Amino acid sequence: MGLLDRLIRRKDERSGDEPTMARARQAFDGKDYATALALWHDLADRGVARAQSNLAGLYSYGWGVPRDDALAAAWFRRAAEAGDPIAQQNLALLYYEGRGTDGDLAEAARWYTKAAEAGLADSQNMLSWMYLEGVGVARDYAVARRWAEAAAAQGNASAQCRLGQMHHNAWGTARDPAEAARWFELAAALDDAEAQMMLGAAFHLGLGIAKDQAQAYRWLALATARGNELAAGFLHRVEAVMTAEERARAEGMLAPGGAS
Repeated sequence: MGLLDRLIRRKDERSGDEPTMARARQAFDGKDYATALALWHDLADRGVARAQSNLAGLYSYGWGVPRDDALAAAWFRRAAEAGDPIAQQNLALLYYEGRGTDGDLAEAARWYTKAAEAGLADSQNMLSWMYLEGVGVARDYAVARRWAEAAAAQGNASAQCRLGQMHHNAWGTARDPAEAARWFELAAALDDAEAQMMLGAAFHLGLGIAKDQAQAYRWLALATARGNELAAGFLHRVEAVMTAEERARAEGMLAPGGAS
């Protein structure tokens, strides 16, 4: 996830600052970074958390100023401590990547937790992964699943795929191939390559879903096109067993406007 994936997603809490925030956003969208910088800097100096977060983003990317990760982290921290969820998420990312910070993964997890609790799906997804892998926190499958479910409910494909993997591999839950396939199907429809690979394999082997070599070919081909090497291996296996009719049906599904 990028630092400014959600630049200016909400209005500032103080209505009197909204016109200035809007002018800064207009300048930013027009690539007039100098004007955006000046407007946000003035508001940031006056304690407007949203402006502090946006200013940090400019320093992080070097838009209108020399790139300065330490200064970006300092401004993100001010906004994060004031309760801005976007700043909390971005500060967590800087800790995770070791940019402008000491790279403390426990601090990354702490700030991701705050942003996740504020409802940011990307933070919920990242926190789920950290608990699943034991990165910056003690491994805890139950917590990993809880945050994955929260992110998945907001349509986060990575979290949906992770839930599929948890049910497929029996990580903190009973193995449930049907539930795994259900989550893989949701994530695959959102173009998650790993989920497409797993769904294709499920269709090929009949794991939690009825065998269907045409559907297997369809999803494995999509995952292979996105660079998934495991999908490429499965695709060869499907090609070796599918009939000409199944191949034609699969190619029809892959064609633009093809039926699902």
